[in-house]
Amino acid sequence: MSTVILLSDSDDPASPIDKHKANGCINEINEKCDSDVTSDIDLPEVPFCLRNDENLSDLEVNGDPKRAYHKSSNAMSDSYDSEEDQVRKASQKITASKKDKIALKEERLKRQQALARQKALRTIASKKSRDMKPGECMKFMEVNLDQGIDAISCTEIQNVLRNANIHFNVTSELIPNSITWRRNVEESYIDENNEVRVRKSVQTEKYTVVIWSNYEAVKHVTNGTLCASISSCKALKSNYNMTLVIFGMEEYFTYHKKAKGKSGQHSGSKESRCKSKGNQRFETFPIISRQQLEMCLTEAQIVMKCSSRLIENVQDLALMIYQYTKSISEVPYKLQKKENLENKFDWYVMGDNRNTVRVNKNGNGLKRLWQQQLSQFNLSSLEIAEAICTVYSSPAKLIKAYRNCTPEEGMNLLKDIPIRRAAGPLTAVRKVGPELSKKMYVMFTSQDGDALLGTED
Repeated sequence: MSTVILLSDSDDPASPIDKHKANGCINEINEKCDSDVTSDIDLPEVPFCLRNDENLSDLEVNGDPKRAYHKSSNAMSDSYDSEEDQVRKASQKITASKKDKIALKEERLKRQQALARQKALRTIASKKSRDMKPGECMKFMEVNLDQGIDAISCTEIQNVLRNANIHFNVTSELIPNSITWRRNVEESYIDENNEVRVRKSVQTEKYTVVIWSNYEAVKHVTNGTLCASISSCKALKSNYNMTLVIFGMEEYFTYHKKAKGKSGQHSGSKESRCKSKGNQRFETFPIISRQQLEMCLTEAQIVMKCSSRLIENVQDLALMIYQYTKSISEVPYKLQKKENLENKFDWYVMGDNRNTVRVNKNGNGLKRLWQQQLSQFNLSSLEIAEAICTVYSSPAKLIKAYRNCTPEEGMNLLKDIPIRRAAGPLTAVRKVGPELSKKMYVMFTSQDGDALLGTED
C-alpha cells in the first residue's frame, strides 16, 4: 500500500495519513467520478503534485515527520536564497548603472573643460596676434623723455606723440638728453576654471636716442673725443642700440660758408648786421669741416656700433621720434613674421600672397598660373610667356613635346616661337631665342635637382 498526501493551501507541513482512511477516500472519489461520467457537467482538471514511491517508502520506513519538514524548509530557504540573489543582482545592476552615469557625467565634464580650454587658448592666441599687429602695438608703448630735451624741442615732441596717442613720460635719464622706450606687456593665461586672466608687466626696450646740440658735436670733433664720449654713454646703457642725433649742424656749416665768402667784402647794410647778430653764437664755436664730422661719425658707427643722424629743425626731430617709436613697437610682429617664413621655406620663395594666382575648383586660373610660372625665368617676360602659352597651353603638353624629341631638338624647341608686342603690320617681331629655350628644357627634363639652368656640361 502507498501513502497519499493531500495538498492544502495552508502553511502546515504535509504529513502522512492513515491507510484505511486514504483507501476510503480514494474509493469515494472513484465512485463519484464514475457517477459523474454520465453527467453533462465538465469539471476542470486539477493538477496534483505526487511524490515518488521511493520517497513515500522512505517516509513510511522512517516514520519521522520532522525530517520531511526539514526537507520542505530547506526548499523554502533555497527559494529565499534565490530571491536574495535576484535582489543582490538587481542592486548590483543599479549600482553599476549609477557608476556608469557618474562616469558619463565626469567624462562629459572633462570634455566640456577641454572645449573651454581650447576656446580660451584660441582667445589668447587671437588677442596676442591682434595686439602685435602694426595698428594695435603702438598703444602699448611708452616714451621716456629726458628733462634736458626741454631746452631743445621737448614741447614739439610731446605734441606729436600726443596726437599719435602714444604715452610719454618726462623723466631723468642716466644719459643726458636721451630718449628710451618701454613696452607694457599683457600676458594672458588660463586659470583653474578655464577663464582667461591677464598678467601685466613692463618690458624695457634696448634702444636709446641721444640728442646733441651742434656746439657739443663741434666741441667733441675738435677735441677728438667723440668716440670716447659715445663709449661712456654706452657704458651707462650696456647692450643698448644707440643712435646719435646732432641738431642744427647744417646751420653751423651755412654760417661759416657765408662768413668765408664775405670775409673780403665789407657790407654795412642793416640786413647783414641783423643776420650777424642772429648767428653771433657761431662765432665762438671752433671751426670744423663737414668732412671732419663725417669721418668722426663713420668711426663711431664702425667702432662703437652707434648710428647717427643730422636733424635741422624741431619738426624733423619730432617726426624721427615718432618713426622710431613705431618701428620699435613693430619689432615682435616682424620677428614672428620672419620666423614663420623661415619655417615654411628653405629657399627664395616667400610665403605671402603677393604676385600669386588663385585657381578655383573649376580650373579657372590655370592658364594664368602657367604664364606666371614661365615669367619667373631670367630673360623671360609676360609677352614671352604668352607666346609660349599659345603653342603649349599647359606644362603637360610641353613635357610631352620634350619626350618626343632628342635632347638637341628639345633645347631648340622654343627658340623660334614668335613674340608680338603689339598688333599691326608695322609691329616688330622677335623670337624666344636659344638661351631661354635651353633653360626651359633643362628645367622640365633634368633629373638632378641641383642642376644649374643655362650652363653647359
